[in-house]
Amino acid sequence: MNKGLLGAVFALVLAAPSPGPASETAMKVIRLADWPGVVAEARPNVLVVDIWASWCISCIERFPEMVTMAERYTGQGVSFLTLNLDDPRDEEGIDWSNDFLARIGADFPNYHLQENLTESFEALDLLAIPVVLIYDANGVERYRLTNDNPNDQFDKADIEAAVQALLAEQA
Repeated sequence: MNKGLLGAVFALVLAAPSPGPASETAMKVIRLADWPGVVAEARPNVLVVDIWASWCISCIERFPEMVTMAERYTGQGVSFLTLNLDDPRDEEGIDWSNDFLARIGADFPNYHLQENLTESFEALDLLAIPVVLIYDANGVERYRLTNDNPNDQFDKADIEAAVQALLAEQA
């Protein structure tokens, strides 16, 4: 390598921005085998899980409601987290998802499954996303809100009703 080229490469390395601290909203990569442990960590809280991906328009449109709901339930025995199903090889999609989470202030645990979409859908028994899973204080899935039926789409009122029902059971 000649000195001019070496100098140019060195200058580019020095000019590159240094990585900042990891965002608190950045997704943590997990495997499907880790999922039961993630759910167990939320106990004894009610757990609301938003399953989404960057390519799911309805997921993105609805997501800010989850952030608002998480803020409203702070300190009330309800935990929120997200589970992203973007292709692990899609660096652009994963980067976009992390930027999106930071932009909307998703200041709760955010996870990304390492398995491919087909494996993830099969293991989680999904037909489509978005999906919101709601677990009781014992870590048992009690509500599965999906948009599988076009004539019966869930909304934030359905999520609120499920959370309130589980909180009432604990009281």
